[in-house]
Amino acid sequence: MKKRIWNKVVSIFTAILLVVGLVPSTTVAVMAADGIELYVGGQQITESGCYENQNGTWTKVDGTEPANGQFSYDADTFTLTLNEAKIVNYQYVTVGGGITYPGSVIAFSQSADVSLKIVLSQGTSNITGTGGILVVSKAGDASLSISGPGSLEVNMDKNDSGISLIGSKNVNLNIDGADVKTLTAYYYGVELNAGDGFKAAAVVNNGKLTTGGSGAIGIYYRWTNPSDSGTSSLTVSGNAVVDTRDNKMFIDSQASEVQVSAGSDGNGGIVFDGKSGTVYGDVTLDESITINQDETLRIPSGSSLNSNNHLTNNGTIIVENGGVLTGETGGKVVYAPSITTESLPEGKVNEEYSASLTADGSEPIEWSVTQGSLPTGLNLSTNGKITGKPTAPGNYVFTVTASNGVESDSKSFSISVVDPIYSIQNSGDISFANAIEGYTPEVKTIMITNDGNQPITLNQPVSSESFEVGTLSKTTLSVGETAEFTVQPKTGLLAGSYDEDIKITGTNNGKSVSTKVNVKFNVKHNAIKVERKDPTCTEKGNIEYWYCEACRKYFQDEALTKELKQEETILLATGHNLTKVDEKKPTVDAAGNVEYWYCEVCNKYFSDEKAEHEITLEDTVIAKLPKFVSGANQEWRKGSKDGLTFKIDTDIKEFKKVLVDGKELKDTDYDIKSGSTILTLKPSFLDTLSAGKHKIRFEFNTGSVEAYFTVKDKENSSQTESANTGVQNKYGLWIVLLLVAAGGLAGFGILSKRRKNHK
Repeated sequence: MKKRIWNKVVSIFTAILLVVGLVPSTTVAVMAADGIELYVGGQQITESGCYENQNGTWTKVDGTEPANGQFSYDADTFTLTLNEAKIVNYQYVTVGGGITYPGSVIAFSQSADVSLKIVLSQGTSNITGTGGILVVSKAGDASLSISGPGSLEVNMDKNDSGISLIGSKNVNLNIDGADVKTLTAYYYGVELNAGDGFKAAAVVNNGKLTTGGSGAIGIYYRWTNPSDSGTSSLTVSGNAVVDTRDNKMFIDSQASEVQVSAGSDGNGGIVFDGKSGTVYGDVTLDESITINQDETLRIPSGSSLNSNNHLTNNGTIIVENGGVLTGETGGKVVYAPSITTESLPEGKVNEEYSASLTADGSEPIEWSVTQGSLPTGLNLSTNGKITGKPTAPGNYVFTVTASNGVESDSKSFSISVVDPIYSIQNSGDISFANAIEGYTPEVKTIMITNDGNQPITLNQPVSSESFEVGTLSKTTLSVGETAEFTVQPKTGLLAGSYDEDIKITGTNNGKSVSTKVNVKFNVKHNAIKVERKDPTCTEKGNIEYWYCEACRKYFQDEALTKELKQEETILLATGHNLTKVDEKKPTVDAAGNVEYWYCEVCNKYFSDEKAEHEITLEDTVIAKLPKFVSGANQEWRKGSKDGLTFKIDTDIKEFKKVLVDGKELKDTDYDIKSGSTILTLKPSFLDTLSAGKHKIRFEFNTGSVEAYFTVKDKENSSQTESANTGVQNKYGLWIVLLLVAAGGLAGFGILSKRRKNHK
């Protein structure tokens, strides 16, 4: 038992030793992997919490949020929060690796990216000493983020910059909603020092960065190798202001200038680079800005500024073409010139020339030729007038500049100088559509254009023998102008071809010009084709021909080249060729016909030999005689429900009446339907006849047919009763047989039961 307890104790103790030994090793490994150090006021800060300056030493105190004059540190997020804290350090600080730096706030790593966050919770915090804020990464990116709503002043008494970011790769400064000032730095207000080929970027959003230093550089972009061509950028957004007006932004590399831009959404800010400020993107001032007497603020194309009653202008605001300024500003506002003239007119040798250049912008605007030269003989006055007489032809290209003493705009123009040319041209020859005699004249328009370089006075063209000419729309044509007039064939022209020239003339200074338009028109006969019509026995016919209604002429061919006389188109009647057909009597099996005469030429029928009375083929036919198909000699017994049906081989259309025993029947006595002719005598009618033989006669338009049928009396009642008795006797016999059979089956059942019981 003791051994078991001892074993458990040993096991637990061993586990505790392992755990205790493992925890410190893990902690050391994490810190070594992180490798980021923070120094505040010359002291290294490693633990999260609130710190208070007690007799020159920052001492950790209770609380999670810093009170007035304190700062707090969050080691997990590497965030330093200042609450109107005053951080001072005049001593050099030795960081990991034995490197010594001046600085009141230092974030350093020998092996990792460094990203320090400073939050200004309220009021104004101060950082003072031989160095300001220093963020250094020997192995990666160095980043500093300063956020409001409070403000920060960094004041250097000795040899260093206000804010310095040094990285072996990228460096990034981000100010968001805070007011940061570094005005007394010994070297630079802000120094962004990146590795070779990497980016040095600053972003100010909804806040203000005011920088300066005795080195006259507000923001200094540099790289490990001064000749490196890494990129530099400054982005302003949320109406931010970057103010280096007592200094400059400077790049120590091959890059030509800082790449300044507004936020991606177009919301921007103002950047003062020395004495010159520039608006980037769309800005509405949230705080007061003063432009001093010797300073300028420029609003370039694509940017806008709303002063929002926060701008005091003692200097000059320059609004470039495409920039927008709104709100009260006071002071001097100069709108940059923007040349609005698109092109200059052509000049002519030895003729007076006059043109004016125009521009938008603040007056006075002075003009000058800054490149190339005007045509010989022309001059440009300072008020933008080009006048004179060009002396030599050619195309002259030159650049003019419009300046109002603050800004200028330049644009390239050309003036073409030509020799005098007197010329007109027409819109082309005209061919009217072919017409037929009796036409309505078509109207077309002729255009006359002055294609020379001198004005032309036109003369009214005159009508010709076959064509009417309208009045010119104008008679004086400037260069490039067009006049027009109408032309149309005269009415009543006979068939034929018409081809004439219409001449148009003009003059200027004794110079004559002319052009002619060829006009063509074809008139055709108004001919209608008449199809061939063969003559008949009694009527004339005609050959195929064409007839012109306008000139009343006849032609043998479609081209109307072979004229005919009217009588040459007529074909005379041929007369009848009659054949007599004798009368033929009809039979019950075949139709007959009347006597008639038939013409094989016109396929017509006549009742007389002289062909004076025409008849139809149907008129010649005598239908065949009626014939019984079925129904003759039938018998019918009174009381029967069915009638007697007779079928006769004759069309029902020929039916006239039916008679029985010589008496015509009423429609109600029978039914009749087609299928040849099918007639059924109704039982109601047959019951009215006496028993015996009767004659039925059918009369048709084609003849009549007769037959007989017999009516019998009903059967007597004794016969019926005897028949019924016989049936009853039969039923009784069957019932007796069924009873006998049933009794036999019952006896068989009893016998079977006894046998079963016996067993």
